[in-house]
Amino acid sequence: MFVTDAALIVLIGTKAQFIKTAPVLRELDVQKVPYRLVYTGQHSETFEALEACFGTRPPDEVLVPDTEAATKSALLGWSARFWRAVAARARSEEWRGCRIGVVHGDTMSTLFGAMATRYCGGRVAHIEAGLRSPKLMDPFPEEIIRRCVSRLSKLHFAPDSTAAANLAHVRGKVIDTGGNTLRDALRLALAAVEPGMSEGGIGGYGVVSIHRNENLSNAGDFDLLMGEVVRASAVMPLKFVLHPATRARLRTTGWMDRLRLNQGLELMERMNYPDFVRLLVGSSCLLTDGGSNQEEAAMLGLPTLLLRRATERPDGLGGNVVLSGLQPRIIRDFVENNAHRRWTLQAIGTDSPSAAIVRVLRSEMHASG
Repeated sequence: MFVTDAALIVLIGTKAQFIKTAPVLRELDVQKVPYRLVYTGQHSETFEALEACFGTRPPDEVLVPDTEAATKSALLGWSARFWRAVAARARSEEWRGCRIGVVHGDTMSTLFGAMATRYCGGRVAHIEAGLRSPKLMDPFPEEIIRRCVSRLSKLHFAPDSTAAANLAHVRGKVIDTGGNTLRDALRLALAAVEPGMSEGGIGGYGVVSIHRNENLSNAGDFDLLMGEVVRASAVMPLKFVLHPATRARLRTTGWMDRLRLNQGLELMERMNYPDFVRLLVGSSCLLTDGGSNQEEAAMLGLPTLLLRRATERPDGLGGNVVLSGLQPRIIRDFVENNAHRRWTLQAIGTDSPSAAIVRVLRSEMHASG
């Protein structure tokens, strides 16, 4: 254990959450705010590498060690073990001193972390609060999680004025942080891998990342996307970064063997964040269904095709990000227009959303102490 005081607990479950929360952890250390760092164990892949990249310390505890909830059955198993671990800590009063629990985003770890915080008597602080879709079930389960966590939270850290406006009627304090914490993570990564670079696309390849449940669980949409990936690989070399859930889906559908036979397509393991940013900067374009990828691309200026029918995120739309609507004609036109393209690398803003969040957390801790 690194700390014994559980007054401020930070709960992280997935790789994307770690990347977006790491700048907050660094800022907590800079502002000398003590905290207990808890990994939920929903994902374990690459966490040690990410700690080294961002200069953050190992966790004080891992609730469900040595697991990767990449399939529905694995997620159910992880869920049961998570609540057994939380119940044990509540019975032993290990977390009973919790005054604030910090969660991020819209994953199962977000919802379970918020519920666990309330169960142990603390207030929930939600980073990246206020994202909204007009449809409760789309995206699923993210939109349901967002709305539930908003009801549980007392501190809502919204990344922009639109997200803050979506929280006009919630209980607690709504704080517009003036940006997403991913801005801080991306700035750190760029400084490490491509200092002073002004042009992207030198590698002439495209990057593919597909992992959302809405695409993996719909057989027709998944087959459509895999077919378009194969078609695009005949136009330019593609590097397909495989998430654990995507890898599992490719194997069960038979697509894994078909993709491996394609010489224009390289299947890649997930990598540490600076290496992924380096991969993006070297690419001519990005094909993705990821919200974090959309945000990164919008800040970088990277031409990006969003492989979704609709999105609740405005980042880059009308600029360098195109929503495909899963329409084959839009997908093919984008690939043709951006193959081997060079693009201007945009400067990342210097205002720190993470510093703004920690200032509020420190004030709230002092007020409740």
